[in-house]
Amino acid sequence: MNKKNESQKTPIRDLGRQGLMDRLSARFTSNNPATVQGPGDDASAACFRDSITVSAQKLSLEGIDFDLSYFPLKFVGYKTAVHAMGQVLAMNATPLQLLVCAGLSQRFYVEDVDQLFLGIEAAAQTYGADIGFVDIQSSYTGLSVAITAVGECDAGLLTRRSGARSTDLICLSGNVGAAYMGLQLLEREKRVFTGETEKDELPNLEGHEYILERYLKPELPKALLDNLKADDIVPTSMCFLTSGLADGTLRIAKSSGTGAKLFADKIPIAKATYDFAETDNNLSPLVAALNGGDDFQMLFTLPLDIYETVSKEYSLDIIGHMCEEALGCTLVTPDGRSLALESPGMENV
Repeated sequence: MNKKNESQKTPIRDLGRQGLMDRLSARFTSNNPATVQGPGDDASAACFRDSITVSAQKLSLEGIDFDLSYFPLKFVGYKTAVHAMGQVLAMNATPLQLLVCAGLSQRFYVEDVDQLFLGIEAAAQTYGADIGFVDIQSSYTGLSVAITAVGECDAGLLTRRSGARSTDLICLSGNVGAAYMGLQLLEREKRVFTGETEKDELPNLEGHEYILERYLKPELPKALLDNLKADDIVPTSMCFLTSGLADGTLRIAKSSGTGAKLFADKIPIAKATYDFAETDNNLSPLVAALNGGDDFQMLFTLPLDIYETVSKEYSLDIIGHMCEEALGCTLVTPDGRSLALESPGMENV
């Protein structure tokens, strides 16, 4: 939380629930023509003309999705908003509104809430969405933030997980595994700081800025998706990666009724991910890429016949191809071995 002296902070009870909501609502202005009513009324209102309305929600819970001992409130708001918008983008839609609900315990002050919403506002501005609705409730269990992203999509561009075909290329918008390494770094330094390890030293994050940013302040590959749209290239399927590359691949294959083949040496992994893995023998860059999570990249499939175009003209990685369902989902190692692709998140799906 904000380290400002608590005697200088404003207790939420001084404003009251409605006063706090009025304070937050006053900071947001609507810029999208689709937004008819923003915060300040009983509900938001939007007019999406003849397009398909696409919506998705992300609920972030303290102690489950974030640890406030090292996760600033501003980034909690930012990341939750980006997560919700990423799910809308994964349908090849454009996020236009964010509906925000937060549960706050008595240990938070008005200034803390300002920080939380500063992050939400920054995410909305970055990806062109308006804040359409704000609600605040009391909580006995810490902080919870629920953000719904609402967007629109032309009917002919809507992309589901279920559209992949057996010969499609498997494409990835950027490197994976770095966010997981950022989380491991923060958890490790927290243990040092709290005296849970034998090390007697201050936390050290120097030199690991990239993996920290990938975890705390991820970016969405919106520019890539916009460029594909501009060139009339529509993915046959797409999945927003929040639980690892293996999870996303298995979900597309299951929904599409296909198999999938990934090539380990084609999976993009940042040098910073390898560098941090060298500091701990228990960390594997490839395992982090496959099962780490929080990558916020797009995994999508494209027709095989546009291979030459996409490989030369777009900044993306072609990491494998779909195949017949009977062949299953496999990972091909550099020495040619085929391993069954597995994800803990798919065990009960």
